[in-house]
Amino acid sequence: MKRLLGLTRAALLLASVALAACSFAPKRPDPTPLTPAPGILKVRAAWSVRSGPVPATFSTTVADSGAFVASSDGTVMRIDAASGAVNWRAQVAGGIEAGVGSDGNFTAVVNHANEVVSMGPKGQILWRYQLPTSVITAPAVSGGVIVVQGADQRLWAFNAATGAVLWSDEQRAPALLLQQAGGIVTMRGAVVLGDALGRLTALQLTNGVPIWETPLTHPKGSTEVERVVGITGFPSLADRTICARAYQSVVGCLDLKGGVSRWTVPSNGSTGVSQNGRIVVGTDSDGTVQAWSVADGKFVWKNTQLRYRSVGAPLLVGATVAVGDYQGEVSFLSAKDGTLVGRVATDGTAIASAPVAAGNVMIVVTRSGGIYGFQPE
Repeated sequence: MKRLLGLTRAALLLASVALAACSFAPKRPDPTPLTPAPGILKVRAAWSVRSGPVPATFSTTVADSGAFVASSDGTVMRIDAASGAVNWRAQVAGGIEAGVGSDGNFTAVVNHANEVVSMGPKGQILWRYQLPTSVITAPAVSGGVIVVQGADQRLWAFNAATGAVLWSDEQRAPALLLQQAGGIVTMRGAVVLGDALGRLTALQLTNGVPIWETPLTHPKGSTEVERVVGITGFPSLADRTICARAYQSVVGCLDLKGGVSRWTVPSNGSTGVSQNGRIVVGTDSDGTVQAWSVADGKFVWKNTQLRYRSVGAPLLVGATVAVGDYQGEVSFLSAKDGTLVGRVATDGTAIASAPVAAGNVMIVVTRSGGIYGFQPE
């Protein structure tokens, strides 16, 4: 209990420092006005669905041709990615704090009471497990295993069907914790996650045995606030590489085999990255979208047309990069050179989380609960 109280005070201190910094910081420049999109890429709205409010910390998951979306009011949905049909809708009593993860068969969220909630193939609630800490990052689900990372960095893995605890792990947390969602990704019987110390760690999915652990960066600075370097947003997997961002410090890529660091470059941002094995794309805190070579970290291109528009994490898919902003506009950039090639609008509220792709459908979710499927024409 003493540890949890200490972490809570630390989180509040970090929030207070951030607010104080904001009160004395220069006025943020006005958002860059959107210029007309050239229409090189034509995209149509294939379908839309409404849900409850979706916090920025929530994520959308695609599995088995379905899109899984959760809202803070307790709604969880499986939507057919191709047609937009709602396959099932579940209601979690008391609302949702972190969500959503799914492997297509089992789905998991964490409710406001800090309970892991597992749902079956039709959205039926199977079990709940009370955690001793709060959760910000969405659970990961793979092969019938649910992995949860607490805000205090502790880990748990559960049998998705029965709720049995398969393994747990105590992680060493820094004095101050970043109250922002990270991301857990799974691959070939392993789970890869970032922590508050700027490290990426790979563990065996079924037993939690470490495979490798590599720092993307190291805490620096004379104060605890300056030393906040937690991995933020989802790491991005492609081919044999994983790329990620450490909060307001670096973007970098590692080899999946052995976790050997390829490179890191300075980058002042707080959202996840997206890569395709050739380039990795991220958004800076001022809204600049940048791309680097996955092979060696060399600068490829940048786009400044969305500066100060509170853009979120990008999605790199095919020949384009999609990025949403605070007005619900989704801009498409060329993956080759970063030029603007198209744009679509949603409901006028901010894009809640990184867009995801399922086949030839891109799915975006807004803060007010608008869920949209877009297809290139």
